[in-house]
Amino acid sequence: MGIADRGDWVGEGFRIEDVVAELGDGPVYVDKQLVVTRTFAPVGLRFAGEIDMTNSHAVVRSLTTAFPTTGDPHLDLAALIFCDISGIRALVDAAEGLGAERHLLLHGLPHQIEKVIRVTGWSDLPSLVLCSCEVAQR
Repeated sequence: MGIADRGDWVGEGFRIEDVVAELGDGPVYVDKQLVVTRTFAPVGLRFAGEIDMTNSHAVVRSLTTAFPTTGDPHLDLAALIFCDISGIRALVDAAEGLGAERHLLLHGLPHQIEKVIRVTGWSDLPSLVLCSCEVAQR
């Protein structure tokens, strides 16, 4: 049975499940616009670069693979230089997919993206937390 037959997600020639399963400081996801790496204090992911419709799928997939059933994922978004509505929607979908008992904590959210999340009312979702702490600057 090939990878395509199993329905596994494939990007840039590797299975993200294989990369995320490895511990260490290496990237979780890489394309020409976006690099996703693990963070350890707090446990989460750092997104650097640009998220748009060509790679927004990586947001949800990285989170569901890295945090399949437990924990409140922290996302460091301070190095995000661009995010279109598909990327913002991917963050919202990821938060909604966590369920009622878990939370997606967004750190270092660029002002323009935070404004969109607030204006649309997505900031009121119980599973989405716009964190203003200093974690992203560590």
